[in-house]
Amino acid sequence: MCTLTWFLNSDGYELFFNRDESIARARAQLPTVQATEQVQYIAPTDADAGGTWIAVNQHGIAVCLLNHYQYQQMASYKKWISRGEVVRQFAGLSTLAEARPRFRKLALQDYRAFRMLIIDAGGKNCLCVWDGHQARVEQQVTPLKSSSAADAHRVKRLRRDLFATSGLAQSQQRDAFLDYHASHVPNKSAHSVCMHRPEANTVSLSHLRVTADEVQFRYADGAPCAAPLGRALSLPRVSPTASPLALVSAE
Repeated sequence: MCTLTWFLNSDGYELFFNRDESIARARAQLPTVQATEQVQYIAPTDADAGGTWIAVNQHGIAVCLLNHYQYQQMASYKKWISRGEVVRQFAGLSTLAEARPRFRKLALQDYRAFRMLIIDAGGKNCLCVWDGHQARVEQQVTPLKSSSAADAHRVKRLRRDLFATSGLAQSQQRDAFLDYHASHVPNKSAHSVCMHRPEANTVSLSHLRVTADEVQFRYADGAPCAAPLGRALSLPRVSPTASPLALVSAE
């Protein structure tokens, strides 16, 4: 239950991610600067499982995970590994080219189905898909990506239609994307981008901005129709050939 959009510009990209979750889950921990493989990244933390659903690192690479509800495999004797751990395993990527071989090495049978978008500082992307039975990698996918555990086909169609009628496919207007992620079309319900159901709702909005010099992460801790985006947490951009950990700053 999430909605992911982005647009490219002359020196990077901006990305927007609504996280939809059950009201039974604990409130996520706010984004912090973390490190893996000598690479710094910014990510919130799932308070229940310890993983994350979104991360952006000092090389300008973002990793975003959506559950793949329509392809959930049957219950297993295994205890599933949290899909949020997959994002952390990819948060240290230096280049997009590293994504496919790393994805192929995952013990995917230990995870429930998911889709994971990885986008680099230049705007190139790939979508790693595990449907619970087969894995594939799609190149250069287009916005938007959405998931829903309820009435999925209608929800996705409505969100795609609104994205199209709002002109966002050709837009680079940040405020228009923020309005889309806070919208209640056709009404404040399970079908709106800012989703509201009795048992689940949109619990946060993440906004990433990657430029030639900097990586920024802003976070709305609550439904974007009501919760404001917080101050930006930022990292200076570092080229993949320069590996020293960078200093973090907040605006």
